[in-house]
Amino acid sequence: MPFKPQNARLFSSTLLIVGLSVTSLSAIGCGGDQGDKAAQDTKTKTNAQHRPDGPAGERHRFNSLNNTGLQVETADLNEDGKPDQFTYRNAKGIVRVERDMNFDGQIDIWQYFDATGELIEEEMDLDYDNKIDLVAYYKDGIVAKKSMSVGFDGAFTIEKFYDSEGNLLRVERDQDNDGVTDLWEYYDKDGKRERVGWDTDGDGTPDEFDQLP
Repeated sequence: MPFKPQNARLFSSTLLIVGLSVTSLSAIGCGGDQGDKAAQDTKTKTNAQHRPDGPAGERHRFNSLNNTGLQVETADLNEDGKPDQFTYRNAKGIVRVERDMNFDGQIDIWQYFDATGELIEEEMDLDYDNKIDLVAYYKDGIVAKKSMSVGFDGAFTIEKFYDSEGNLLRVERDQDNDGVTDLWEYYDKDGKRERVGWDTDGDGTPDEFDQLP
């Protein structure tokens, strides 16, 4: 059975791109439950190995795309006679979906699925230069984390974490682009930023906090 473009869950990328710009990449966002502050405060060092960074333009699932043994189904999303969507399947189901959202012949979105057919990860090239600018990680069909390359250069300097309902919990920033988080922003259940933490000694953990009014 061909992949259905109208499937809203698998087309979440389209909705994300419509509202996304350079400004929104650097924006804080809103919503969320602060969760376990003690666990957040003792979060271990976030370094380049834990981030989705890699050589710019090479993160397409860490160069692991292999179509051996897969069947591909195509779809023409804008009905111009050219395929814009490619769905790769093995004997168990969907493995990967690739889409050309601006119809220039180059893939802009890569979606990855687990063995049960659940969407688990999504890569997006937002400025159409073959470099990944946004990675969304899913859990039970809900975005659990987003990694963002604000400079569109392949370096993911902002990460946003969400609860099981999709509300923002925490934003982590690497302000000097050295691969280590140095600023933490925490949000309450009403979506207000209520606390900010800083790393003052470069070890990747917050040392000082401000409680916001």
